Amino acid sequence: MFVTHADLFGEFLESLKPAALGEVRGLRRLLTDQGVPSNGRVVDIACGIGRHIVPLAAAGYTAVGCDFSAPLLARAKAYAREQGLDNRRIRFYRTDYRNIDRSLHRAGEAPFDAALSVFNSMGHFGEAGDLATFRAVRSIVRRGGVFVVEMSNRDWILRNYEATGVMRAGPDFEIHERRRFDPALSVSFADWTYYRVVRSKRRAVLKQAVAIRLYALHELKGLLERAGWKYVRSYSGVTRRSPASLAHPRMVVVAR
Repeated sequence: MFVTHADLFGEFLESLKPAALGEVRGLRRLLTDQGVPSNGRVVDIACGIGRHIVPLAAAGYTAVGCDFSAPLLARAKAYAREQGLDNRRIRFYRTDYRNIDRSLHRAGEAPFDAALSVFNSMGHFGEAGDLATFRAVRSIVRRGGVFVVEMSNRDWILRNYEATGVMRAGPDFEIHERRRFDPALSVSFADWTYYRVVRSKRRAVLKQAVAIRLYALHELKGLLERAGWKYVRSYSGVTRRSPASLAHPRMVVVAR
């Protein structure tokens, strides 16, 4: 999804750019609240096409974007150039976030004032992979620095569970999803079908299987603490000031 078929998934991410600008305003407010300076060093550990880290760099942060997908990073770099940003303001690295510490220490980039994981970047390698990632990120953030993790709220999803769904990326591109939740593993298994829509007719262009470990708030908090982080607080989204709750589909955890 992120590498072999990154052209299609990247197109879906491009459709989320307008919404990302509002999310970036929420992230800036959150970082300010946590004492991160307006020109501080911020790393996005799975930046994708850069829809959050590029606007943060444009706002004055010294930014680093990391992702495993070279095609998505190419889009992120092009976005940064469009915004007139050079290597002094933002840099990109291709790395697996489970060992992001090795890559960024080798490049001389650490330590950071804050690290971000926004959207549904976690869960693809299961709980063990997320624990390894949280430990790796801890070693690239300065003592007292901030980690912001945003993801789907498992408890909201289960209370509002739907076996099918459609994500639209413009007038001619759709992703149809068939879901099955395994409560023993807390994993959402899904089959994604990408469609092109031409003259109101859908043509399937790709099918993919996706599996993501979902977390309740207390599970995410516990996993971060196992990795050496100190839980600070939660929010019901990057643009919301209310605590995470059953009433909202997203959750944000802030840790130090």
